[in-house]
Amino acid sequence: MTESTCDCGLFQSLHYPCRHALVACAAVSIEWGHFVDPMYTMASVFKVYESEFLLILDEKMWPPWYGARLKPNSAMRKKASSKPVSARIQNEMDAIERAEKRCRLCRGEGHTRRGCPNSPHSDP
Repeated sequence: MTESTCDCGLFQSLHYPCRHALVACAAVSIEWGHFVDPMYTMASVFKVYESEFLLILDEKMWPPWYGARLKPNSAMRKKASSKPVSARIQNEMDAIERAEKRCRLCRGEGHTRRGCPNSPHSDP
């Protein structure tokens, strides 16, 4: 813990305790806040906004751009689905057994409304 490293690599790359480090801190009753990099503190976040940003109000005063113009590729756009995808993990308890066909008219099993022997047929 004193080296601020973990086998998962997140602790080193994010400079923020990963879940393994948090569990280790809880196991030995160490305050995990000491392992957070100072760049994540509120003081350093506010320091970013100390400098003043000057606005260029008139678009004609903007410097000319000679680089590439970017256009989004509409073919790569994610299609909106009507039904959200469930993140729940299914197990054998969630399996639905196939039920016998049941008629809506007579509630009989083994046939549907279309093939119901009790349905009124209109013969011409």
